[in-house]
Amino acid sequence: LKGCINDVHNIKNFLTKNYHIDEMLVLTDDQTSNPSKMPTRKNILDAFRWLRSNAQAGDSLIFHYSGHGGSVKDTDGDEEDGMDETLIPVDYLKSGHIVDDEVHDVLVRGLPKGVRLTAIMDCCHSESMLDLPYIYVSHIGIYSPLY
Repeated sequence: LKGCINDVHNIKNFLTKNYHIDEMLVLTDDQTSNPSKMPTRKNILDAFRWLRSNAQAGDSLIFHYSGHGGSVKDTDGDEEDGMDETLIPVDYLKSGHIVDDEVHDVLVRGLPKGVRLTAIMDCCHSESMLDLPYIYVSHIGIYSPLY
């Protein structure tokens, strides 16, 4: 998706120029000469692990995803609407989608206290991609537990 590749480069340039962030791992499907930089299922999950590795209180992590998203039938009963949201990597036909439960388990669960994770999800069906136990209710400005 050329628009998504542009989005990734724009976010990268924004963070570099305005916040002097230069420690990034960028996966885009135009990096065909370097398989480790392609957004495959394995590489995306490895990137989650890379992002949170060595994170400690006071750190701010930024995760940006621009690509295909989908939904599949929830198999463990944790979704109110009966559907799990998914990220769709370039090798999804061979390796499958990345279900929101796995996104939560690998990227979110167990982050040390005091670590801030900002996730920007630019894909279809991204509404509860991180499977957080609360939602922000904007018209009243509070967090509301889901469980």
